[in-house]
Amino acid sequence: MNNLTLINSGVRILSLLILLFQVPTALAQNTETQEYRVIKEYNAAELRYYPPVMKIQSNNDFGSLFNYISGNNSTREKINMTTPVYMGDGIGSNVMEFVLPENFNPKNTPDALSKQVKVFESEPGYFLTLEFGGYASKKNVQYYASELSNIAQKYGLITIGMTSLLVYDSPYKVIGRKNEVIIQIIEDSI
Repeated sequence: MNNLTLINSGVRILSLLILLFQVPTALAQNTETQEYRVIKEYNAAELRYYPPVMKIQSNNDFGSLFNYISGNNSTREKINMTTPVYMGDGIGSNVMEFVLPENFNPKNTPDALSKQVKVFESEPGYFLTLEFGGYASKKNVQYYASELSNIAQKYGLITIGMTSLLVYDSPYKVIGRKNEVIIQIIEDSI
């Protein structure tokens, strides 16, 4: 290789790196995140109280949920995306849920036009959560779900149902990803 070829290769690599770091910043926006209150910390895990929120749910069908927030609802209203996206419903079902912005309540939330989408208000409750980075591979989720279960057992917290996955980032985000595993806790065991 001559020097010009090396320089051109270096310029291409540098351009790609600049693009990778600029695109997420350019596309970044303030995304509303579901509110909760931290009750207690157990090592790396947090015990949280989640108040009720409006959600939409599908049988693991991102498209039908995205269509709902894009205006395929009874009022044709476009609705902002929020975080996190729930994967799994805590009882072993393979579902996906979007949390609707906090200004929605049972009276003003549009009905779904698609039979694939269920609109509902979540029940308030206490949940144990454990954060992890990177992509939420099946192996990572299983590992952190096991760790979460161990923490609950160690501190005498009685769980309800199964662990769910919370995803906070777009699949296009590569660096600094945030995920959590979460499981409901019986209030009397706290």
